Amino acid sequence: MKHILHLAVSIIAICLITTATHAQSGNLVLRFRVPFPFTVHDVAFAAGEYEVTQPSHFILSLRNVENQASAFEHVQPASSSKEADGRARALFHRYGGTYFLAAISDGSWQSTYNFGRSNKEEQLTDNTPTRQPEVVSVLSNGTVVPHIGRE
Repeated sequence: MKHILHLAVSIIAICLITTATHAQSGNLVLRFRVPFPFTVHDVAFAAGEYEVTQPSHFILSLRNVENQASAFEHVQPASSSKEADGRARALFHRYGGTYFLAAISDGSWQSTYNFGRSNKEEQLTDNTPTRQPEVVSVLSNGTVVPHIGRE
């Protein structure tokens, strides 16, 4: 009987710890001022101030603070710690004057997420396979930082 009681208490403790861990993963809240229009997957967004939150595991909510336009997007965790540089930033792929949101980060590797490529971005690269995007970051204050080389 004692063994069953210990087992039951252990299972309850594990469930509570797991629930607390998943609840903490939804604490991401970032704000960015993006100075250009951009696309996330196949949803177009205007330039403006955006709030990014994480309502669920590997789901980010992107909301324009000014006009309330929003979208929920599936994301993937960063594949390496090199993708986080200690700064909160939104990373974009740029082809000429067209921008695609590629990643979002609060500066830590654990909260750096990659977005999938949109159909439009896929078409741009399919038409010219050797064409590589210019990679730019937007810091939370709206500063645009070009990257040297490809990320």
